Amino acid sequence: MYTEEFELPENSLQETYTKTQLQMLDDLESYHNSKPEKEALVISVGLSIIEAVVAYSMLASTGIFIAAIVASFPVALLWAIANYHAEKVELPEVYDKLVEEYYDNLQ
Repeated sequence: MYTEEFELPENSLQETYTKTQLQMLDDLESYHNSKPEKEALVISVGLSIIEAVVAYSMLASTGIFIAAIVASFPVALLWAIANYHAEKVELPEVYDKLVEEYYDNLQ
């Protein structure tokens, strides 16, 4: 009789735990969920286009096909290096910082 009156819903503790964990996750990783700044993206793409146009104009006398391939090579190489650096250098550092932040919040 008394147990029926004071019985808590089964999911209340689970829901509270889940909400708390999601809030902590959002607090710690909200910075990483943001998209890249538009200004930085515009500058990167703009400079890559300028570099390709300058290289193409220097090589235009060799033919359109060869000039296009040679002009796109440095741009593709720079973007590949930037991608490699982001994945192999910056990302592990961010992961290490996240582990430290999680560890600090769990103590």
